Amino acid sequence: MSPAGEWNIGNAEELRQLLMRSLERGPDVVLDLSVVLDLSEVRACDTAALQLICSWRTTAVQRRQRVRIAAPSPAILEIAAALGVPMAELTEGAGSGI
Repeated sequence: MSPAGEWNIGNAEELRQLLMRSLERGPDVVLDLSVVLDLSEVRACDTAALQLICSWRTTAVQRRQRVRIAAPSPAILEIAAALGVPMAELTEGAGSGI
């Protein structure tokens, strides 16, 4: 899966479905540019898209799945920094209790 372009409120439902489907693949999920999701082509990212990424991670943790976001694009890093979302929490592996 390689959604490119803009991640925003206009395509939030499509992105939510894509992220939630990725959690059905097994106990450990990597949001990765070459495996699950290529984030390098995301040219723009708004607060709605970042909320979806955070929600995806929270859902995985609640399901006791480990997830990691690999290679977030500059657009994702920029909105995360602007909103004070520590990318270390999103890019490091997470499991239950984290």
